[in-house]
Amino acid sequence: MPATTPHAPARSASAFPTQPGHAPGGYRMKVVDLPDIRAALDLDAAFEAVRQGFIAHFQGRVSLGAVSHLALPAVSGDCHVKTASMHGQDCFVVKVATGFPHNAAQGRPTSNGMMVLLDANTGVPRCLLRDAGWLTDMRTAMAGALAAELLRPTEGDTLGIVGTGVQGALQARLAAHRGGFSTLLIWGRRYPQAQQLAAELCAEGIRARALPSLDDLARASDVLITTTPTSTPLLQAGMFERRVRIVAVGADSPGKQELTTTLTAAMDILIADSIDQCLDHGELASAFALGHIKRSQVTAFGQYLAEATAIPNAQSVLVDLTGLGIQDLQIALTIWNNLPGRDPGDA
Repeated sequence: MPATTPHAPARSASAFPTQPGHAPGGYRMKVVDLPDIRAALDLDAAFEAVRQGFIAHFQGRVSLGAVSHLALPAVSGDCHVKTASMHGQDCFVVKVATGFPHNAAQGRPTSNGMMVLLDANTGVPRCLLRDAGWLTDMRTAMAGALAAELLRPTEGDTLGIVGTGVQGALQARLAAHRGGFSTLLIWGRRYPQAQQLAAELCAEGIRARALPSLDDLARASDVLITTTPTSTPLLQAGMFERRVRIVAVGADSPGKQELTTTLTAAMDILIADSIDQCLDHGELASAFALGHIKRSQVTAFGQYLAEATAIPNAQSVLVDLTGLGIQDLQIALTIWNNLPGRDPGDA
């Protein structure tokens, strides 16, 4: 008979060494669910934190990991992972976000995810924010509102929103909160949904109305925020009779594009949250790949925020926002710092 190997004696759990940070008195990872996250959000503080994050990124004080994209074409879904740290911050973030647009037809959320804050000195997880994608949606809308504020001309105060989904609604609300726009115009592929969103905004004290035509929206708006996940461009150069000012939010992964390449190439000023990222898989990617724009034409969004650079009214502008991990870190820290009932073992 072949020789048999005797089984090793069973070891109790106490026989395995306890790693630092897992011992009594070490860090305990706090788990926070969406209701508590919502309650802990200070909107104005989060706006300022996100703004400072863009500035820090421009100034070279931020480290971003490579963005990981996972496409799930069978269900038109996608997942991406972003990471970030900032010099001087005692935490870094790992964020997982998913987007499944077809969920809407089944009455399910179209976005989801979570954020984890980890100690920047030890790597120990401090806090799991089970936000179901809400913080990602909020920080994205905050960036859009900051960009719309930057682009608003001195003699115009009408904001157009392209898209009626979660992001379209948030962009409208946060841009209104930020101030400076007297009227919001809404367009969506389904006009009744645009009407419903406009009615909801009006009930909240925001002057808003739906338009059935995207051409009409383009002509009537001083600034546009586009929020759709389309891969077939919606906005074309021929829709505009005057200067064009657009904040493009929807094209945040390869294959998405809301503006025609011709329209992008015609812009006087090109701004990107991350120049590398936007030229790779943002709204700018197609025009860059075809040689219609050059890297040297693109300026970092954080530079405009840091220098408070004024944009001449006559110039057309595109701000391409693909989303940065530093936004996730800044909004997550805003929640973490505002959580009630934290004890020393949580930090």
